[in-house]
Amino acid sequence: MKKLTTIALKPETKQKLERYRLGRESYNELVNRLLSETLPRKFPTLRELKEMRKDEYIPLEEVVERLGL
Repeated sequence: MKKLTTIALKPETKQKLERYRLGRESYNELVNRLLSETLPRKFPTLRELKEMRKDEYIPLEEVVERLGL
């Protein structure tokens, strides 16, 4: 069995995440899905991370629209 970890979240944060879950999707699946939709396709270098602007990411609202949520 794979080892799991615990991440502490405020109840409000958990409620926000709950809105994006699909069916019986686990939080692990949810977080990975959201990350795959919002992060750049290649891993940026440290230098690139420092230079990135907010508009280089896909806004969460657009992710929701793309997924039909």
